[in-house]
Amino acid sequence: MPLFLNKQQARILLFLLVFISVESSAQRVFVNVIGGVNRSHLHYSNSINNDYNSNKPVVIVLHKNGKTARDAFSNAAWKSLKEPTILIFPNAVKSTWNCQDEASLDNDVQFLKFILTETYNNFHHNRNRVFIVSDKDSECVVKKFQQQYPKVVNAFERWKNGIENDSLLALNNVQNLLNKTVKTDTTYSLWDDPMVKRKMDPIDSLKGYRLHNRLVLEMRYGGFAMLGSVKTGISDGTYAKLYNAHSLLDIHLTKWMNDSIAWFIDIGRLSVPQTQEATTGGSIRTGGGMIMPLTIGLKYALPRVRAHPYFMLGSGIMQVMVFGGRLNPGAMTSGARPNFNAEMRMVFHTTIGTGVDLRFAKRFTFGAHVRYIHSANFESAGKVDAIRGFNLNVGLGYIINANSLKKLPFPLSNKK
Repeated sequence: MPLFLNKQQARILLFLLVFISVESSAQRVFVNVIGGVNRSHLHYSNSINNDYNSNKPVVIVLHKNGKTARDAFSNAAWKSLKEPTILIFPNAVKSTWNCQDEASLDNDVQFLKFILTETYNNFHHNRNRVFIVSDKDSECVVKKFQQQYPKVVNAFERWKNGIENDSLLALNNVQNLLNKTVKTDTTYSLWDDPMVKRKMDPIDSLKGYRLHNRLVLEMRYGGFAMLGSVKTGISDGTYAKLYNAHSLLDIHLTKWMNDSIAWFIDIGRLSVPQTQEATTGGSIRTGGGMIMPLTIGLKYALPRVRAHPYFMLGSGIMQVMVFGGRLNPGAMTSGARPNFNAEMRMVFHTTIGTGVDLRFAKRFTFGAHVRYIHSANFESAGKVDAIRGFNLNVGLGYIINANSLKKLPFPLSNKK
């Protein structure tokens, strides 16, 4: 007896191992408890690609009374079906589909419903193409099932006479079901694997990436550091110091004319905290103010996908308000009015800046921005004679018309 196989014997052994492994992976037996009774069914896929994202049709084959699921499976060469299909062969209790016992009939119906639910959860079949074949003994189970679940089974067909003994007739019977065009009131969407990266539809791509004709409303918040060169040291009676570092909150509206060029309007509010200072004369000096720049300008964005680096240039008017004064507690008790004062300036300003907007979730943007604000000189107020400095901020934006496809500069096609 040779210790080693020759090449021909090795090939035959390898073929048998592959064949057995493929067949065993294609057919499986599942057992579940339905109504307190163990129920089993045979699951078979006629394609080698027995994956879990199949979207294949399902055919449930009910065996003849006195037979078993294994007998129905052995009745035909199901692998020769033209279309990749999932075939289910349920076992009846004691090999009999009992239409006379309502409790048994209800359990059979629930058994079929459970099979289809588990098949979709595990193999993601096409719920728009679910078929059943049976003979006259089990037809009552199908009718009861269709009555309770009218949107689950798409078509039903009875075995023809002699079908249980003729494998070609059995295959033709199932193939006829698969060839049917079924129209139903309910259409289920096919299952998509979330782990598989799919090619984006052209329309979704336009909505998710293009800036053309988009209107973005953004809230920005950051700090403003004023240049030391604007300090005058001149007191105007308000005792305010506008040159201290402040926080700037602004509303920013951008309208993109195309993917690169947009106009914007920005209105901000830079609040100057009120301060108090006691003097040697017993009086209290207090000062504060508010700076409100209104800017209109243009943006130019570099061509990118999700992130949009840009440059901006704008101009507008700026209102500078300073208020405060001197309070003498002794004078207040005598009925004298406190010596409060207020100053207001209206000047033109220019701003240049840059930043990057990162678009996410199609409708939202998050950005980081830096700009330089340069105002014209004005008569000293708050110990400054101009508003000049750098503003660094972050912003959260909302795209108002994210789904709009109007006024596109090119013809739109939905073909991939």
